[in-house]
Amino acid sequence: MKTKRYISSLVAAMVLLLFAGSCSEDKLDEIDTNPNNPLDVPINLLLPQVITDVAFAVSGTDLAWYSSVFVQHTAGVHAQLQSADLRSGNANASLVANTWATIYAGTLPDLNAIITKGSEGGDEEGKFIEVGIAKILKAYTIAIATDAWGRVPFSEIGQGSELRTPIYDPQQQIYTSIQTLLDEAIADLAKGGDSPGETDLIYGGDAESWTRAAWSLKARYFNRLSNIDPAGSATQALAAAANGFQSPDQSMVFESFTTQSTGEHPWYQESNDRAHHAVSQTFVTTLQNLNDPRLEELVAPAPEPAAITGAPNGTQTNDQSSQLFSDPTEQVLNATSPMPLMTYDELKFIEAEANLRLGNAVGATTAFTEAVAAAMRRQAPGLTEAEITVYVASAAGGALSLESIITQKWISFWLFQPIEAYNDYRRTDIPRLTHPIGPAPLRFPYPQSELDANAANVPDTPITNGVWWDDGTDD
Repeated sequence: MKTKRYISSLVAAMVLLLFAGSCSEDKLDEIDTNPNNPLDVPINLLLPQVITDVAFAVSGTDLAWYSSVFVQHTAGVHAQLQSADLRSGNANASLVANTWATIYAGTLPDLNAIITKGSEGGDEEGKFIEVGIAKILKAYTIAIATDAWGRVPFSEIGQGSELRTPIYDPQQQIYTSIQTLLDEAIADLAKGGDSPGETDLIYGGDAESWTRAAWSLKARYFNRLSNIDPAGSATQALAAAANGFQSPDQSMVFESFTTQSTGEHPWYQESNDRAHHAVSQTFVTTLQNLNDPRLEELVAPAPEPAAITGAPNGTQTNDQSSQLFSDPTEQVLNATSPMPLMTYDELKFIEAEANLRLGNAVGATTAFTEAVAAAMRRQAPGLTEAEITVYVASAAGGALSLESIITQKWISFWLFQPIEAYNDYRRTDIPRLTHPIGPAPLRFPYPQSELDANAANVPDTPITNGVWWDDGTDD
């Protein structure tokens, strides 16, 4: 039997060799390709995927959830978020490692692929609208990364196995690159071409809308440098804002979540699957003290008792069952809730702050009034114009201050833009948050994967150190 088995194996091997000899190299390459893991993906498939990644995984998960607790939009009432709120484990290298992996292993490589393919000399040369969109999203994504971690890899990324240990660029250099990317995007969008249509899940391929988004983001990132160059950053922010959103319906918002379990809004999934958050007592009290009519539209009553009840940050009380403390209303948080990436009201708040910094009180008040009204209409569509008018007059009463601007902006960022609220909080120390244990960290920890594979380049920086645009020092 052993001899027969040996002969059979020998014959099979000879047949395989004869067959291989008759195949061309192209045929062998085709045989060796996994159809479920293609090495080359066209732009029309990459674009909707990467837009979804930016809205879901980059803007809507771990970084956002921890930022929300740090700025007291929410309080952690179970598991990791409760620990973070108790100031435990925030330096752990696994804290937001998933977001780092998404950015560097998925989002940025996909965006770079679109840029390379659609630019001159690329496989799909001439798709300049898609290239412009990709550059805007690349600027947006790397801004989130550097705002969260400080120095991060940027200039040497995208080389694959050729360079596995990229340097960590200074944040000042990255911010210059962000503005360059947005300038290039504006130029690419102006070149025109066939619209990507429905594969663009934000603006449906409209180049003009993306151009306004690029200018609005430029205003955001110029204004971020208020501690570095107060007057210059204000002047540049206002110049960019003049070309940005002109009305609320031009805002950069992702509205393509679905009711299927894999397509639901990430905050909705978190609420259903984990329930680590409750609405913060700080948020509830702030709106109550301001007589803000948005409160009942944004925050639902807790079951026991049946009243709006915020959770105190730093609480030892576990409320995963959502019985003791309030959650967002279903109007705010549902499977298909919009995910704002940048809004018209944010731009108006930026204009208000920049004008105030330059001493233009009239311009600051005008922009602030429009910002608050626009935020109220977006967040609480059930309010009447009379209610909005009364509240805006109260909010803008007296001499306008930076505290009034950033506090109202902090309210406008609830629930889905806590990363931006965290950036403002670190930059301005507003709102004046108190915590029974201690202040929030000033940055996120680098992931273990980088500490293991690229230790020589990872900055040795505690999470209590501010980033460059905060305190003027890099690490």
